[in-house]
Amino acid sequence: MTLDVVLLDVDGTLLDTTEFILQAFEHVGGRYGLDLPGREAITGHVGRALDEIYAEHAPGQPTDDLVEAHRSFQHANLHLSRPYDRAVETLAELRASGYRLAAITNRSRRTSVVTLERAGMAEFFEVILSAEDSPTLKPDPAPLRLALERMGAAKERAVMVGDTPADILAGQALGIPTIAALYGFHGEDVRKHAPAAVIASISELPAALLALGARAGR
Repeated sequence: MTLDVVLLDVDGTLLDTTEFILQAFEHVGGRYGLDLPGREAITGHVGRALDEIYAEHAPGQPTDDLVEAHRSFQHANLHLSRPYDRAVETLAELRASGYRLAAITNRSRRTSVVTLERAGMAEFFEVILSAEDSPTLKPDPAPLRLALERMGAAKERAVMVGDTPADILAGQALGIPTIAALYGFHGEDVRKHAPAAVIASISELPAALLALGARAGR
């Protein structure tokens, strides 16, 4: 089958949300007097569920309150989320070439959709799935499976693209090819999870998809 359904992570893949995420952790740490890890360590956690991160690094604290403070900060600072260079143009190119697109993020719907809208990207997606849409999050494949169900698409036609181990592991668990975005939060480290292909910028995605499609058709 043709690989023409592209499931895309959001943070670190489509949107540069480095400050959007790290400043939120710093805000929560300051507000509650927490001794949270530094930026490099926190960056290594990006892709995991937010409540899990706070539960691990702020044991005994009210996790729900920390998560709410985190998300409230982000909602008030949407300007810290920016599209990567050529991201909008790449999505437009993919759609014009006949690819079907879905965005799948572990981030809350409270900010996920609006940041994609502000970036001029939301219109390209048939489906946008956020943390509230699935009972389990990446690296569990459930959100990917749900996106395909809502699109009426077969997994044999799908590819997962993302910058975190959670993205690659979710795709592999579902049994679909994966493309790692090396420019995101986890950089070269995501290669350890053996993605089918890698890209150094979002603009390389169309060529990577064509190459994977050619390999699948052999």
